This record gives sequence, C-alpha cells and structure tokens, in this order.
Amino acid sequence: LSGSRSSKTFKPKKNIPEGSHQYELLKHAEATLGSGNLRQAVMLPDGEDLNEWIAVNTVDFFNQINMLYGTITEFCTESSCPVMSAGPRYEYHWADGTNIKKPIKCSAPKYIDYLMTWVQDQLDDETLFPSKIG
Repeated sequence: LSGSRSSKTFKPKKNIPEGSHQYELLKHAEATLGSGNLRQAVMLPDGEDLNEWIAVNTVDFFNQINMLYGTITEFCTESSCPVMSAGPRYEYHWADGTNIKKPIKCSAPKYIDYLMTWVQDQLDDETLFPSKIG
C-alpha cells in the first residue's frame, strides 16, 4: 500500500500554531472536556464556524488515538493478533476503495496501519481539511 507506515507509529497532524484561531478552539475544547459535562464539551462555541470546530476536534481526536495506539503496539503483534476482530463473531477486512478495492484479511496491526495511514491521508488533504485560516 502506498504511504503505509512500517514503523507502526504515526506522525500527528501538524500542531496547531499557538495564538491561531484553531489553537483557541482547541484550548476551549480541552477546557470543557474536563468539566464533566459532555454536552457542553461538544457544543459549538458561540460565533464559531461549525466546520472549523469539527476539524479541530477531528485532528485532536486522531492525535489522541495515535498516542493511545503507541502505548499498545507492543502487545498486539502480527503473531499475537493475526486477525482484526471484535471478538469471535466479528472479523474486519480492509478495503479503502482506492488502493484496495476488494476487502482483504489482515492482521490487527496491519489493519490499524492501513486505517491510520488512510485517516492521515484524509487529514493531509487540503480539500477536506484546509490548513489556511478561513
């Protein structure tokens, strides 16, 4: 797969520049997440653009998942997790519709590698997640 990361670690999306509007939105999200009120944490702040709010939170969520995945990679290897599954009844096969059109069976680490690479490619696509202000 083109763009696959063999190191099993992923580079977070570029950090949001301190002082930028996106940075302020991220700080707002972080502050409200600790409040214990999930409804308040996800609510669009007054006067903010919905798409920008969703983008900032999507990138932050991806970065958090990267960190979480980094802590468990040594416990789920090709040999210990030969199938991507959710228990004995559900097995996941990978297809991205572009590079791999027909779903393929793969190990859990390979599936995660494909998935995280695919998400990173989406986040890096300027038509989906523009990096320029406005």
